[in-house]
Order: sequence, then C-alpha cells, then structure tokens
Amino acid sequence: MPKRSSSLERARSQEVKLEILPVNAFQSFRCFMHDYPAPGARYCVHIEYEIHLIRKGSGHYKIGDKIGKFKAGQVSIVGSRVPHDWVSDLRKNQIIRDRDVVIQFSREWLEKVRKTIPEITDFEQLLDQAQRAIIFHDKSSAAAGKILETITRYSGIEQVMKLMEVLLIMSRAPESEREYILEDPYQNDSGPMARLAAEKGVAYIFNNIDKKIRLQDAAKISFMSDSQFSRVFKEASGLTFSEMIRKLRIEHGCKLLGSTDLSIAAISKDCGFSNLSNFNRQFLREMGITPRAFRALNPKLRVGLLERVFGHKNQLLQQAKINVYMDKNSSQVSEFMTRIPSKNRLREGEN
Repeated sequence: MPKRSSSLERARSQEVKLEILPVNAFQSFRCFMHDYPAPGARYCVHIEYEIHLIRKGSGHYKIGDKIGKFKAGQVSIVGSRVPHDWVSDLRKNQIIRDRDVVIQFSREWLEKVRKTIPEITDFEQLLDQAQRAIIFHDKSSAAAGKILETITRYSGIEQVMKLMEVLLIMSRAPESEREYILEDPYQNDSGPMARLAAEKGVAYIFNNIDKKIRLQDAAKISFMSDSQFSRVFKEASGLTFSEMIRKLRIEHGCKLLGSTDLSIAAISKDCGFSNLSNFNRQFLREMGITPRAFRALNPKLRVGLLERVFGHKNQLLQQAKINVYMDKNSSQVSEFMTRIPSKNRLREGEN
C-alpha cells in the first residue's frame, strides 16, 4: 500500500495549537492511551507537564523547534508550555491502536503534595530540566517504560504510586542516560494574540461562571474588538465563546453534583443558568443524561462519563486555559483547582 506523506514532512509543516486539558474532579492527573492518528495527537502546547511512552511504530517528533526520530519504546518528559508532537509514519488508512501512553500533570498539584510530603522536593530539579524536554535511554528508559506499559490498568492511589515511581526513576537517571532535546529551557512566544484571547476569555468565564457573561466584556479586557476577539478565541480554543461558556458551566455543574449535597436548583444557579429547566435541558444535551441521573451514578461511572465528554478524545474544550491560573499566586490557583475540576488530560488523546 502507498505511504502517506512522510512523518518528517508532516512534522515540519505543523503549526502549534493551544490545548486546554479539562480537569477531572476525581483524579489528580490524566493518564491514558491513545491511537494514532487521533484528534488530540497534534503539535500542541499546554500548561501541564507530560510523560510520554511510544508503544508502537516509528516516525519523527517535533519538540519546540527541534525535530528528531523516534521508535517504539521511547520514554520522555516534556515541560510546561513546551510544544510537542510525535508524528508516525503510516500506510494509507492505517491506524496504530494504543500507540502512546500519556500522563499529564500540573506542577501545582505536586507542590500541594509537597506540603504534606516534603520528599517530593526531590522532583523539583527534574521538572526544571523538563523545560528542555528529556528523552531517556538504556536502564532508565527500560525501567520507566515497564511501569508506563501497565500504569493505565491501575486506578486510585495505586496509579498515583506508579507515577511517583516513574518520576523517581527519571529524577535519578544519570546524565549518560538523558538526551536533552532543547539547548535552553523553552520560552513560548508564539501566537500572542490568540493566547491573550484564550487566557483573558476563559479567566473571565471562570470568574463570572454564576453571572451574566458577555462577549463584549471579554473582548474589552482583551483589548480587542468584538469580531477580532471572537475570531481569535475560536482559533485558539476550537470553540465559539458561547460554546465555551456552556461547556464550562456544565463541567462546573458536574463537579458540584459529584462533590456537594446542594440541590440541583442551587447548582443550576451557581452555574449561571437563569432557570432550572434550561440547566436540565443543556445538561442533557451535553452529558446525555439528566443532572439527577448523573448524581446517582457511582463515582467510577461518573469518571468514565466525564472522560468521554470532556476527556482526551474530545476535540472541543481543548485549547484555552493556557497561562492565566499558572501565573496567579498560590491561593488563587488553589481556589481555581477547588472550583473547577482537570483537564486528564483530557488530553486529547492529547499530547
């Protein structure tokens, strides 16, 4: 069968996409496998750190502005806001099932853990070094890869422990088993207009989730005209501004339904809906079940549904929460993480 355009050609031609990884109220980080090609497998940038195992196939990676070859068994860690993608060589119509294992986590989460487990400080240097992106080799790669191969089979605290094992292996890997992809820590300065629209617009939605939200106000704080803001917001987020409002309000409703005893009417109001019937209608449209039925689900089924609707295989709700909360002080970040459930990341089979 004839080949598609080569992985090298496709890697070179890609433009970076901003990616939003929906928070899951029941998980500390995102852990998943994804096929290739897949909607979320693209040259993208997000605020989370990413650990990556290539299970099958070969091709070319693009990390920052560097392009190199990969093959099955490659283990890597990529820092916050570092653009990345792994482009496989494919035959026409070929799909590589479960090509990757991906873990995405925020530095803030580890910093919260460190407050009760000071030993987590051992990972600080690794995270700093990950801003150059690291591919591991030899014993370190084999040891981390062995754990990553099975990590998606675990859940709860067992999965957290497996992630800690991987981070420990990476942090202790000798320099001879590390390949730094970028010469210097990556600083993202591309697409400032789209990033500004995404950051300001999503921050505005979060800060007014229970109030009337107007595109004109979001455009004003982004120093853009209404039409300009609308265009670049869609470009950066993959959603219109009204679609983003609806999805984030429903996501917030899911968090409250699963973590509080508030009445559905009270939750509807807290999510900014003018009346209960509209909340029920929009919730059913987005989630496929009513708010009452969602609350009645056991936690495992809730997680599965959240993953299907807001998770890594959904192209929507993927490209806006880039820097705004990362750049706030710790108390503000803590408030946000409590209020709005991540992004496991969601990522889209996300890279």
